[in-house]
Amino acid sequence: MNLTAHIRYAPRSLVMTRIAAASALLLFGVLLLSEAARAFGYTDSAPRVLRATFVLFTIFAAGAAVIEYYMAATSELQRLNSELERRIAEKSEEIKITYARVEEAQREWTLVSERQRILADMHDGVGASLVGLLRHVQSGGADRASIERRVQEVLQEMRIAVDALQPRDGDLAAVLGALRYRLDDIIRSSGVHLAWEVEELPKVGDLKPSTVFALQRIMLEAITNALKHSGAQLLRLSARACNGDVEVRVEDNGRGFDTSHHASGVGLVNMRERAHRIGARISIQSHPGKGTTVRLSLPRAQGRAAAQDAAQKPV
Repeated sequence: MNLTAHIRYAPRSLVMTRIAAASALLLFGVLLLSEAARAFGYTDSAPRVLRATFVLFTIFAAGAAVIEYYMAATSELQRLNSELERRIAEKSEEIKITYARVEEAQREWTLVSERQRILADMHDGVGASLVGLLRHVQSGGADRASIERRVQEVLQEMRIAVDALQPRDGDLAAVLGALRYRLDDIIRSSGVHLAWEVEELPKVGDLKPSTVFALQRIMLEAITNALKHSGAQLLRLSARACNGDVEVRVEDNGRGFDTSHHASGVGLVNMRERAHRIGARISIQSHPGKGTTVRLSLPRAQGRAAAQDAAQKPV
């Protein structure tokens, strides 16, 4: 049996303590009788052995009592420690359950907030497109081809918004692939050749629906501008890991433009604002006759400050 077991069971097994105490009391009684006999002249002196034995048993009884008290206190302390450990374990389990519930509620709230942000953006984007389409029809000069084109644009925006709500688990390549699928018909009908150069990409942390939606809108704006205004024959979309970030490029070989004269354009301003809200960096390089390059650098692990800033600002 180890020392812990001795300490735990000692208070129940110290019979010698009581025997020593009883023996000391018995010897004390004998000594009293001996002293009384000597006082009345029945004997000349008390035996020295009896006195020594009395002292020995008294010391032994006192020591055993102290040890027994210590053992009892130690045993009680162990019992209290065990009880405390049990209660701590119960409270820890309750805290874990509560924390899991809070996390689940926070995830649900984040998802609801993300959907509200996307719905607000759809209201501004799709709603404005529908109002423009209605006015175009009401003008009386709308033909079937123009109405069909505008309806297709509205449907495109709605489909992209729905894609943004799908769980991606940090897979940026899947986001770009979904965008390519949505724009495939438009690119093919434009006669522009698309070069798709997306490498194997690392996971991007905190790839929330609002982040996905902002990325989609930036890429959509860049691709749409290239198809509508550049006169390009070749459009290249590339993505790769670069210095801890993921870099996405949209390049065309079109006519280009002077960025100093178009820096305040609505489309370019919106692209920069969306990139800023998701903690990304964007650069737009273009020169007349030399095509245009839109470069977006997205951090693989977005900071909490950027995420909170994005959650507080309207899209």
